[in-house]
Amino acid sequence: MYFTEQQRKALWFVVVVFALAVGWQYVQHFFFPPPPTDFSAFEKEFYRKRDSLRQRFAETTLDTLSRPLKSTKALSAGEDAPININTASAEELETLPRIGPKIAQRIIRYRTRHGPFRRKEDLMKVKGIGKKTLEKLQDLITVGKNQE
Repeated sequence: MYFTEQQRKALWFVVVVFALAVGWQYVQHFFFPPPPTDFSAFEKEFYRKRDSLRQRFAETTLDTLSRPLKSTKALSAGEDAPININTASAEELETLPRIGPKIAQRIIRYRTRHGPFRRKEDLMKVKGIGKKTLEKLQDLITVGKNQE
């Protein structure tokens, strides 16, 4: 393969520029190294947030575990009856396992828009309630006078 004189000059120019760039990087790296980065402030903030989240999670878990399984209404009346999901208030629904304030509001909103639940399984139509949650709630809820 033959190059013209102009092509050879261009090729040499590219090779020399590349060599100079590599040489400059070498000089900068070994004779003018970058100062070490101090991550101590970042680490302190990271560990502070991590510990805060861990503490909040532990408190949330403890609050969830310490909730009574029956409604306060049923407990005060001395009844061992399941909670009627068609008439229960948000506070009563929140006493159920895996039901927090948001899901309790979704249950109330669903039954307001679509009417009363006909079966316990209809509860799975509410966003945030799946098979596992329904299994935990089966013995704790009812949809009316006749329990299914």
